[in-house]
Amino acid sequence: MLTQGLREIQAKYPVIGEVRGLGLMLAVEFIDDDGNPNSAAVSKVIANCLAENVLLINCGTYDQAIRVIPPLVIDRQQAKDFLAIFENAVASI
Repeated sequence: MLTQGLREIQAKYPVIGEVRGLGLMLAVEFIDDDGNPNSAAVSKVIANCLAENVLLINCGTYDQAIRVIPPLVIDRQQAKDFLAIFENAVASI
């Protein structure tokens, strides 16, 4: 559910270059208009999510990706809530 939801967000916002991972260990990579790593976008999304009490961390050689690693006991409603907060954060940049 999370991977599918993140890919739906990716389809709406070209700043997301890739969604990857296995199971509940996911990463969302951000790019600029030229396809280069976009650490500034990552910082803004992380800050916006933190303001909504969602803790995320950056990763990647250029800090161009966000790790999404929810607890193993996440339920559907929590996943939906996260996706809404994440999409709002991406939309705000």
